[in-house]
Amino acid sequence: MRIVLKILLFPISLVLTIVVALSEFLIVKCAIILNIISSILFLGALAAFLQYFFGWPFGEPGESFALTSGIAGIIFAFLLSPYGLPTFVAWIVSKLDALNDLIKSI
Repeated sequence: MRIVLKILLFPISLVLTIVVALSEFLIVKCAIILNIISSILFLGALAAFLQYFFGWPFGEPGESFALTSGIAGIIFAFLLSPYGLPTFVAWIVSKLDALNDLIKSI
């Protein structure tokens, strides 16, 4: 019975192995791109905070749009940073790898 179950689960294990390997490769490559985008967003949020607090480089201090833009920029910069979205996706891939190991151990 165990041999039959191994034969039935082999294609699933093969697909999971390929998906995990491809995902780990893409996570590394996409994390580099997301890190660059996160840095740009952070600099934009910093400029929005400067405009809100000091009115620099143009405008009056205290514009609420600058504050909300700055807060949104910081939140999106965190989500795109290596501690946000890439870490969450890496966690999901690790769970798929654990499932693959579980299937292989049967």
